[in-house]
Amino acid sequence: MKVLLGISIVLAMTLLAANVLATVTGTAGIICNSASDCTTTILNLCAKDSTTPTWQCLTNGATGTLTFGTVGPTFKGTLITHGLIDGNYALIYKPDTADRFTTWTGIGGKVIATFTGAQTNGISLPIDTNLGINLPIPADWNAVPPADYCNKVNTWDSYAHCTGAKIWIVPTSDLTGSNNLPLTAWNPTTYLFETDLVTYTVGNPTATCVNGQCVPITCGISTSGSPDFGSIVPGAVKQSGITTLVTNTGNVQVTPLISGANWVGTKYATLLDGYWMPVGATQWTDTIWANVVPLTTTPTSMGVIGISGTATVSYQLTVPSPQPTDTYSQTITFGASC
Repeated sequence: MKVLLGISIVLAMTLLAANVLATVTGTAGIICNSASDCTTTILNLCAKDSTTPTWQCLTNGATGTLTFGTVGPTFKGTLITHGLIDGNYALIYKPDTADRFTTWTGIGGKVIATFTGAQTNGISLPIDTNLGINLPIPADWNAVPPADYCNKVNTWDSYAHCTGAKIWIVPTSDLTGSNNLPLTAWNPTTYLFETDLVTYTVGNPTATCVNGQCVPITCGISTSGSPDFGSIVPGAVKQSGITTLVTNTGNVQVTPLISGANWVGTKYATLLDGYWMPVGATQWTDTIWANVVPLTTTPTSMGVIGISGTATVSYQLTVPSPQPTDTYSQTITFGASC
């Protein structure tokens, strides 16, 4: 007895792409040499002359450089300082109020990291902190106009970004309790201050570098080729001569996902009638036949495909025995993860 298995593969595209556009800040701008340029902020910090109204960086004062991912699940980057007197310090996010010269304590701020001067003096200190908030927070006066730190609108500053978050380095002795904000003391001669305003967004990077410019990430695949197993007798194993070509249509590398449904026959009514086969009767591989694995209803990761790259999926079918004669079909779904 033969079983006709005219497989019909429906390639339902479920693309798991990013749903927000990137905020490109720091030195990235619109020009880039690599993807990291589009999602990395480099912030310089300095000791400032707090005895003058202009608060300019001291010529021979201590400095710091904070490099971090503008968008990421955690606040991740590195900090390096020069000339910072050894002691216990904290890298903090310091929000302002409208009367920032009077209320300077940074209510609502966050400690990003704590360290000693020796740990960062000419040494790159890794930082990876789960902040759980975007910077700046909505209550931060610096988040939106009328705050304006550009072109000396506020008399003193000519920052590249007119609004955003302030990040400072302060001694931990000026913090509340166990290294928390608000500040309990004001000792500006021991601080390193921001030289620009920045942003940080909790999430996955959403921009990449294409032809020297930062553009939103696109994540996608296309597919072609629907296998057909023809006629198979119960208990037999057969490979399909037709494969599925999966092509990366996005601008970043992609991990295709493959899943499927149970086979159903034209006479299928209930699980008791026998006119169906389990999803795992189909096996697939995107490498060699020795690596063939059963198809499942849960999306399974294939190998990573580079930009403009392709992968070929091959199939084989193992028909249960006994199996009623019928024409069976199965739906296979491809998705994409970036």
